Amino acid sequence: MPEGRRFAAAFKWTRPYLGPFLVVLVAVFVGLALYGSWSEVRGYDWRFNPAYLALSGVLIGLYYLQQWGGWRLVMRSFGDPLDRADSMHIWYSTILGRYVPGSVAMVAGRISLCRRRGIPASTTFASIVYENALILITALLITVVCVPFWPAFRHTEYTLFLAALVPVCLALLHPAVFGRLANRLLLKLGRPRLEATLSYGRVLALIPYYLMGWALLGLGFAALAASVARVGAGDLALLVGGYAFAWEVGFLSVVVPSGIGVKEGMLTAISALAFPLPVAVALAALSRLWQTLAELTAAGLAWAFARRRARKANPRGRPK
Repeated sequence: MPEGRRFAAAFKWTRPYLGPFLVVLVAVFVGLALYGSWSEVRGYDWRFNPAYLALSGVLIGLYYLQQWGGWRLVMRSFGDPLDRADSMHIWYSTILGRYVPGSVAMVAGRISLCRRRGIPASTTFASIVYENALILITALLITVVCVPFWPAFRHTEYTLFLAALVPVCLALLHPAVFGRLANRLLLKLGRPRLEATLSYGRVLALIPYYLMGWALLGLGFAALAASVARVGAGDLALLVGGYAFAWEVGFLSVVVPSGIGVKEGMLTAISALAFPLPVAVALAALSRLWQTLAELTAAGLAWAFARRRARKANPRGRPK
């Protein structure tokens, strides 16, 4: 067997285990880092503020509601026949699929649930691509806006590089380009071609909406940090833009489920510009726990709501 094929076969066999292995490895390193600097962590002036913790919960809850609304707007542009309840159930019940490497379970789950309601797989797949592309581009935009206000940050050339990526990404979303790239991918996956693409004006109109989502999520992280640590007004740009950039890096590391470890590592490096390193590590770990709790809560509520609807539609003793 040629060396290239042997490597590809080995990677295909090990890929399902690579993500969990990296997650465990990162958890070990984080644990060792906290253990090695425990005296500094204990010596930090931690200040628990339940009001900020509650504010963080509200902001992150609004973020997930807003993100569902973004997908619904994209789907409605394709003539989505789903009612609000079905759309909400599908989006929330599949978000935990992000914890599977490559978010395959999320994509497959959403396509399957939409297909049961008469929506072609190609349409659902296109909506997911548009949704994630808009999230990535707006993460870049908010990072570019925030970076110049980061404390002790001198590498402005990074900002110029990120700013240069924005028009490239926007160009990729033009219907002529997006349709061609998406159809090539669908052909390789054995899926039908796209029946339609969004107009360029519609895509551009959705960008401010997704920027609002990053403001909610970034401020939610800032409120979480303020619930346990001292956060000044000058740290907001760092926490909001830094969280968006760290999320983006984690998202692009497709092998690692939900970017676990990768996002936290980047968030630690950025937060260390304003906090002692052990405190930055603790805040990054806390943000992951808070995010996971929010997603578990959202998925659980979606599941409970779906069961309640099913019981109302088919009460006991009544034929289906």
